[in-house]
Amino acid sequence: MELVSTLSRDLVTGLSKKLNEPAWLLEKRLEAWDAFTKLPYPSSKTEAWKYTDISQVPFESLSLERPTGTRRMREQLPKEVLVRIEQSKLSGFAVFVGADLAYLELPDTLKAKGVVFTSIHEAIQAHADQVKATLFKAVGWKEKLTAYNAAFFTHGAFLYVPKGVEFDTSIGVFNYLEGGQLSAGRTLIVCEENSKAVYIEEYLSASNTVDRGDKPAAKAADSVSLSVTELILAQGAQLRHANVQTLGEGFHHFHRTKAVLQRDAKLNDLTATFGGTLARAETQSELAGPGADSEMLGLHFAHGNQHLDHYTLQHHATHHTRSDLLYKGAVKDAAHTVYSGLIKLEESAQKTDAYQSNKNLLLSSEARVDSIPQLEIAANDVRCTHGSTTSPVDEVQLFYLMSRGISRVMAQQILVKAHLADVLTRIPLETLREHIERVIEEKVRL
Repeated sequence: MELVSTLSRDLVTGLSKKLNEPAWLLEKRLEAWDAFTKLPYPSSKTEAWKYTDISQVPFESLSLERPTGTRRMREQLPKEVLVRIEQSKLSGFAVFVGADLAYLELPDTLKAKGVVFTSIHEAIQAHADQVKATLFKAVGWKEKLTAYNAAFFTHGAFLYVPKGVEFDTSIGVFNYLEGGQLSAGRTLIVCEENSKAVYIEEYLSASNTVDRGDKPAAKAADSVSLSVTELILAQGAQLRHANVQTLGEGFHHFHRTKAVLQRDAKLNDLTATFGGTLARAETQSELAGPGADSEMLGLHFAHGNQHLDHYTLQHHATHHTRSDLLYKGAVKDAAHTVYSGLIKLEESAQKTDAYQSNKNLLLSSEARVDSIPQLEIAANDVRCTHGSTTSPVDEVQLFYLMSRGISRVMAQQILVKAHLADVLTRIPLETLREHIERVIEEKVRL
């Protein structure tokens, strides 16, 4: 089996050839490869990575996960995925098992409207113009891990919503990781003018913590996931997007979502992180047109020895834009969570309204939280505020609940859900909210 440790220009070329990619994409991959060879891995010397050590992550000692072309019947999908399909009640969905698009459903009503939902590589062949115009537009290869992904991504989803097309029902992707390899996936979502869509992506594995009863979760072999999601919103487009991660122990997951919003575009984005041994989720919004509006929500809960890191960027590149960010988390046992967020305003970003808040709840004396909200403002006619709080669970509240006959575990569960409630209530997708609540309840019981 070919190892990722044999990274080379020839490997990039061979991968592109095997995937039957056009010359323009190979050229982009090679540009990313050249950048990868020159860039250092992130370290604690970098402010945005100050509290997350990735020196022991096996980036170059695992085999690269490749597509095999295997498709499956619905009943042949992993049981964890089948449970989520039943719970989520999506109008259309795709399932990736490893690097293979194993299954896909899309209603004929959406197909008739011109909605395209397929794998990124099928889209490169059948919808070349849309992909070529937008791929790498939001996330390129300026940093080591994004360059790694751009040079070696092997799979991913593509969603295209034509001008004026609207749908409020959810489309989703389940990324089922089998572990023991390096997975590199890339998702591209393109919403044309005045379109409206809802998209949910989930990362899960055989050893996730959902619906496993009293059985201890099995630890996966060391695994690395490098994933990227690009959101391209044209003038007046509206997108509700969610990224939910419940991977098992043994996974090292690094994901970046970046949205580019043109005039009057509106994004509601949710990042929910619960799994993995070490996970870092980066969520960025570039407000590139007047009237652009980005709501960024985050939820996370760490237990055991987990390390969960979140980085956010609200980049206001022009005038009369708005962003509102609320990230809340809970941490127990000896787990460690990190939040680092930046509101960045260019000189032209007058009349900006930006808000950033991070709030954390400590459930044990060994748990640790680092929170670093930041502002970088070059404009002078703006309203920008930020804040951060970290506090232990209120023992008086805990005692009060227990004095009413509620067990300590149930009391903690109530307090955690109360702490996260103002994010949960801002998730209008009922089935997604219920799933997240189940994950939180399970993690409290662990």
